[in-house]
Amino acid sequence: MSLNQNLGQQETGVTTSNKSNFGRATRDFYDEGAWAMTLFNSSAREIIISPNPGDRKRVEGEPAFLRPSEDSLYLGGLLTILHSIPLAREALLQRNKILSNYGHDPQWWNGQPINLPKIVTIQDAHDGDTDWDDIIYETQRLVAFLDITERSFGSVDALASLKSMSTCDSEGSIGRYLETWQDAAVRADPGNQLATVFSSKAYKRPLTVYDTPIHKDFFILESFVDPEHGQTLYDVLDSAIWSDRPGEELDDVWLEHVGEIFTVRLESTDNTKPIDVKIPAVFYPDRYLADSRDFSREFRAQRLQEYDGIFKLDNLINRFSASKSAINSKGMTLKETLEKAASAVSVTLPKSLANGANGLTLSPEAANVEAKRLADELREVSNKIDDKLKELVQRRERAIETLRGYTKILTEPSDVSGKTPHYKYTLRGVCTEPHVTYVLRPSGHTEMADTEPTAVDEWQWWRISFSTDDAKARQAELQQGDASTSKNADVIGYTARKVREIEVLKAAREESKNVLLIYANGNAMNFREEPIPPPLQEFINADNAAFGTEFKQQESAEDAAGRQNEDSSSASRQDENIEMNELTQDGQRETTSAAANVNVFDYQVSSFDDAADSSPEMQEREGRALLGQSSTAGPVQYSPSTNAAWNQ
Repeated sequence: MSLNQNLGQQETGVTTSNKSNFGRATRDFYDEGAWAMTLFNSSAREIIISPNPGDRKRVEGEPAFLRPSEDSLYLGGLLTILHSIPLAREALLQRNKILSNYGHDPQWWNGQPINLPKIVTIQDAHDGDTDWDDIIYETQRLVAFLDITERSFGSVDALASLKSMSTCDSEGSIGRYLETWQDAAVRADPGNQLATVFSSKAYKRPLTVYDTPIHKDFFILESFVDPEHGQTLYDVLDSAIWSDRPGEELDDVWLEHVGEIFTVRLESTDNTKPIDVKIPAVFYPDRYLADSRDFSREFRAQRLQEYDGIFKLDNLINRFSASKSAINSKGMTLKETLEKAASAVSVTLPKSLANGANGLTLSPEAANVEAKRLADELREVSNKIDDKLKELVQRRERAIETLRGYTKILTEPSDVSGKTPHYKYTLRGVCTEPHVTYVLRPSGHTEMADTEPTAVDEWQWWRISFSTDDAKARQAELQQGDASTSKNADVIGYTARKVREIEVLKAAREESKNVLLIYANGNAMNFREEPIPPPLQEFINADNAAFGTEFKQQESAEDAAGRQNEDSSSASRQDENIEMNELTQDGQRETTSAAANVNVFDYQVSSFDDAADSSPEMQEREGRALLGQSSTAGPVQYSPSTNAAWNQ
């Protein structure tokens, strides 16, 4: 409706958003123009109950990370990995567009957005694009958070909730983020080459060499993986980039430019199976580049011939294996059919010939000889078919081995083709699940250093996982005793442990049907890092101070609860002593009275009135026992799944 209204002239100036207060209606009258009941989220959201502050404190030596977001599944893992790549970290900081004040919210780490006043231009206001730079500022906050936070993890919910990040596909939000961030970075600082470190460019010549090729910029190379054992990453990328088919002309497709940070996402076409693709720790994109176009077309054509030969061999194998008879409906091969026919001939043919079948009458001896001859012929045909099948299978295996040789061209330092690849990328991170991230970080490196290590043994792989199971594992590891969070199945925690490279490559191959791979070249890893700008330092210092206050409040609450339990226990013990003394005195009085009135044949029994007189004392003792009990309750957190609230 607002699009059809005449809103008048656009204005410029400082804009801000007033903070809305959500809560119960407590007044008798509300002005209708000042409030409304709004449906601020029409879909249910996952309720994340964070651990206690003590369990969210960053452990020395462990890397900080960003937990996954429901709206952007892999964004937290992506930024956690990019932060460990020096060039990517520097690019995301965008030092030429720094705010003087990044604001503060004690719940920002948990996904609460920070809204600041801003100055907008007439053009921005006219286009309705006044929030284009929010993605830069929120990314800067997250990078600074990963640098020097005292928390173990943060959230990308505030980043994922930006208007520019809206997408219908939560899994495709990574490409959306990189594209939107680059657009904003180029707009903020057009001459900064760091703004394009994540993008690559592909070219395709549609018809002839004289046609102008079309090009496309991309940030993630995505490919579906058909279930086929023994595939490598190059096999999958060959199909995704070239799409060569037997009997068709080769497409003239190549990569004109590969970004310093290269991201690949693989997805299995079978949802029940992992991708089962061999992931290399070192990746060479040379075979796809413009420099190798002609050479690549040669081995692509040879490879198609091998594919055509394998296709023909498969048809022959099927012809020699499958029987067209009715027996094959039972799942029998041609060889099995012939073997059963030979066995049947040996049994039935002598009887048939002896009974004059086909107008022939043979003696039993002659019938047996004829049956044996026919059975031997059937078995001989079966053996010939078996030998032929073995030969075809061997030829197929040799053809597949030749294909694998083509796959290795320009992918290893010592190439069988005599050509050596020059563009080397190393694996820096893997996301096998939205909550599982593998990241390669400097050994013994928790905060930003002046220089990054370069030797292989100076880097360490980490596996970071964030789930309810990890919360239980963390509690079992850090607190061997009883803990409330370990008993709550809704609490989500994390685990972080060191792993070997071979474990990472195995997990990338076998752990999930969706895998995100991040590679970086030597320029990205050798870039010299600098400390974060002072405004961002102040922002994280304020967040650390808020966390320190939260941590102290937890310690004070635990101390108070401990003292209360001690006081209650002491009071209970005193009450018990008093009760025991009173019972002892009562018992002595009753014993004395009974001794004076009892003989061998007569017993004095207290009346019901005496029991009634003692009930107030028992009630008093029961009341003191109840007062001595203590109860504890965990912190109540606001649930974002609430669908309606008062907005005042």
